[in-house]
Amino acid sequence: MVVRLDVKTAHALVSDDVIMSLEMFRHSNEPEMRINATFTGMHGKKIGGAMLDLRMLRHRANQKFLLGQDMFFTRALLEQASSEAVAEYRTQRFVEAGYTSIVDACCGCGSDAITLARAGITVEAYDINEITTIFATKNAQVCGVSDKLSVHLADCTEIDLPDGPIMLDPARRKGSKRIINPELWSPSPDAVAEMIKGRPAACLKLSPSVDLDILLELFPKPDEIEVISYRNEAKEMVFWYGELASGVERRATIVSHSEAATPDLLLQTYAGDEHSQAETASELGTYFYTPNKALLRSGLIGKLAAELGLKNIDPHIAYLTGDEAISNPFLDCMKIMGYDSFDPRKIRALMRKHKVGSIEVRKRGISESVPSITKRFLPKSYGDKRCVFIATRIGDSHVGILAELIK
Repeated sequence: MVVRLDVKTAHALVSDDVIMSLEMFRHSNEPEMRINATFTGMHGKKIGGAMLDLRMLRHRANQKFLLGQDMFFTRALLEQASSEAVAEYRTQRFVEAGYTSIVDACCGCGSDAITLARAGITVEAYDINEITTIFATKNAQVCGVSDKLSVHLADCTEIDLPDGPIMLDPARRKGSKRIINPELWSPSPDAVAEMIKGRPAACLKLSPSVDLDILLELFPKPDEIEVISYRNEAKEMVFWYGELASGVERRATIVSHSEAATPDLLLQTYAGDEHSQAETASELGTYFYTPNKALLRSGLIGKLAAELGLKNIDPHIAYLTGDEAISNPFLDCMKIMGYDSFDPRKIRALMRKHKVGSIEVRKRGISESVPSITKRFLPKSYGDKRCVFIATRIGDSHVGILAELIK
């Protein structure tokens, strides 16, 4: 059970005694109940429970941060925090623009502010929540940037923030629940507009799951819109303002790391000024393409399709088709093996013919869940071949497409 944190418990978590206890059990394989009993015996029930929660969160944090095992956060703070790789990529814009100091108006656990500080930028960070500022301050110490990063407990909408460029990441969660309506985010769209006004540059980090038209209606019109993908997910919608914009209206970026012992940041980016709809095909071609989510959410899929000679399978479905195999970082290319109506008997016959043993389901325009589709359409193995099964809609018809991924 997740412990409800208070300020006193948060201060206890960042104390030397608790940190030492957490380090003792960092790699322990003992059952959680036994570890919890030990923590409780050493520090009391409430702090012990909070230690166990933090220990579990740190395992997840390793996917985001190099020093995740030593950092502090709540579940909501960890979920909203940018992965280190994404924050590192965004920081490059501030560095290239020549900024040496910035304001982080809603810093959360400090992930963005820490990355900016590591790049040598002085950061004045603010948050309205005292527990958050306790953790952000300690995280700056853990990451060795306390000399470049100052954390303040304050409501950014109620004080006069320092001049210069600003980083804004409105809180989109309340406890464990995600807030879908941007008008309920903190700070609100109106408050964000006031904070951006008159500044030379701003970076506004938003959720890519919210419709872009809604974001454009509520927030100040950006000079550039960028959608960032990391580990095959659209992680962030970023509105760039002023001197941080690159001169294009829209951009899709894929962030990844090399496999070297000391990984380098790898980037794939595609930009344009058009938000165009791809032409619709009269029939399926030889090859089938599924777009990276950053390309899709940025509204650039039509532009890229036109450049590559690809067409939509349906005006309302963001899948593409063509007669040539094309290698592009923003598209997964598959050779179509066969297709039929979305009927288990017909699709099973197709899978039997091609000796399919397992499938990866991709779907769009179909409400049925992936586990249900897998169970209904491939109830048993017909061989050892692994294929992609696309469940989708073309016009008024639901279809199933069997394809082989071309790497």
